[in-house]
Amino acid sequence: MGEVAWEKLCTAANDLEADMIAGLLNHAGIPTQRKYSGINRCLKVIMGPVVALEIWVPAARIQEAREILAAFTQNQA
Repeated sequence: MGEVAWEKLCTAANDLEADMIAGLLNHAGIPTQRKYSGINRCLKVIMGPVVALEIWVPAARIQEAREILAAFTQNQA
């Protein structure tokens, strides 16, 4: 079985926003990964949950994840 290819979906402003996005996607059966890029890896240790981070999903499900996220953000407006 091959390794799963992951693709960046979005950047969350903080852990709370990332939890909401990941929860929404996980509820739809889409697994997520969180990645802190660049200096944010170091800042996470110092500043805790207020650092921006990236949400990644399997590349094969990126379009579905985008649609779910778009529908959710439209309902929040």
